[in-house]
Amino acid sequence: MRKVKISVVTVCYNAADTIVETIESVLGQTCVDMEYVIVDGLSQDGTREIIHRYENRPWVRVVSEADSGLYNAMNKGIDLCCGEYVIFMNSGDQFYDEQVLADMLPYLEQDLVYGNVLRRRADGEEIEKYHGKYKLMLLLLSGRMMSHQSLFTRTEVMRRLRFDEQYRICADYDFVVRAKRQKCSIRYVDRTVSIVENAEGISSQPGNYDIMRREDDTSLRRSYPLLYILIKAPKGLVRCVKRMREKEGRVHAIGKD
Repeated sequence: MRKVKISVVTVCYNAADTIVETIESVLGQTCVDMEYVIVDGLSQDGTREIIHRYENRPWVRVVSEADSGLYNAMNKGIDLCCGEYVIFMNSGDQFYDEQVLADMLPYLEQDLVYGNVLRRRADGEEIEKYHGKYKLMLLLLSGRMMSHQSLFTRTEVMRRLRFDEQYRICADYDFVVRAKRQKCSIRYVDRTVSIVENAEGISSQPGNYDIMRREDDTSLRRSYPLLYILIKAPKGLVRCVKRMREKEGRVHAIGKD
């Protein structure tokens, strides 16, 4: 494969209902300095048949084989990339418009470059903006990060740090924490990169909240142990308040039914 500036990677499993809109969004980009890598985990619902329709294009690579989970598939995608930078657009994600990659291309000089995300919510659309590298640490301390659908990362950095597959939910958060710890250069660009449905991922499912919080803590404690000790108590208080609000919201929803 030719050397290109941007690799777009899509990992999928049993995603026949959403994979086409993601693929068409990527293929519709006006940027020519790119490639597209699709990693399927041996889907059984027709996804494999859909993605193989596109593999005859010279800059599209399709791999369908068993994996041990989401982050194992994402690491496979990293290894397959020929681009200098990589961005993940998993099944159901879409680029905001056809000019996104062309518009972001001139800004790809730092190790991590990220923009905004349009999140489609049941009560209306909302653009999430995570400004600047100095505010990024505040996000990480609160257990948050910029959306990976808005994040372009130098491929060499991704191959060196990789996603830690011991995490079930928060390996992308852990990657950003470790990149920050290693003083990777970071740049924010005020440009909406992608559209994400609010039928959100595994980290947003109520049954996974506690797992996510434990993994956030583990990652932060490993990279910033002293800082973790300082914020442990106030962070626990904030979480307690959030749990109470979550319970109240569920009770209110049941009462309305």
